[in-house]
Amino acid sequence: MKQHKINSINVIEHGDSNNQTIIFIHAFPLCNRMWDPQVEAFKNDYHILTYDNRSFGYSEDDSGSLTIDSHVDDLFSIIEELKIIKPVICGLSMGGYIALRSLERNSSVSKAVILCDTRSLADDNAGKLKRFEQIKQIKQGERNEYVEGLLKNLISPKTLNGNEDKQKIVGFIKEIASWQKDSAIAGALLTMAARTDTTDSLVNVNMPALIIVGADDKFTPESPSRLMNEKLKGSMLKIIPDAGHFANMENTEAFNSEVIKFLKGLK
Repeated sequence: MKQHKINSINVIEHGDSNNQTIIFIHAFPLCNRMWDPQVEAFKNDYHILTYDNRSFGYSEDDSGSLTIDSHVDDLFSIIEELKIIKPVICGLSMGGYIALRSLERNSSVSKAVILCDTRSLADDNAGKLKRFEQIKQIKQGERNEYVEGLLKNLISPKTLNGNEDKQKIVGFIKEIASWQKDSAIAGALLTMAARTDTTDSLVNVNMPALIIVGADDKFTPESPSRLMNEKLKGSMLKIIPDAGHFANMENTEAFNSEVIKFLKGLK
């Protein structure tokens, strides 16, 4: 394992750099550690990069004025600084928003894309207003209540009410969320509310694409995933059973199996 600081972004590198690179972009309100199950599964056969989105984890920035485009700038800086040629980009939720905008700006950077529990559609007015209320809630000192309620809605009931192994997953997700600063969470809510709609640009993307969604994901359900599947030429859509919004952690075996099949099919 190697650790890098690139323009204040905390980047973790695993595996042999001569292998195909996969860059994992994490979800809100977590950090790079959410990809631990994938790092362990893929690091022997692939070159793995995970990183903390700016202001999350050990990445710096408390400006509160970040955009999805500035996150894409960070992604491109990592690729350039580490001289990565044609990585596979894998983003979940907010990480998916970053991946989608990176495709719109310069799809030639990537070899393939994996879009997990995310959507190309921008927030409608009701969605924006809901995020603004959540920012207000955090600034009023109710961050813990907000995050607890959020995770109950994001995580599948089958995970929340599952066996001891499932409870460990729930505990780990809550632990990762607890590490993040109030300013990062509030700032990211504003960032996501302001993001652009990338749906129409997907028809211009010509690369292998895998779309993954948890069967129990209420926040980004099957319908926006099917829309992306229709727009992305030759893309594949896979539904992960017994998983909510964090499909990579809630049903790691099924998630990894679909990713491995996709990666093995790349030329």
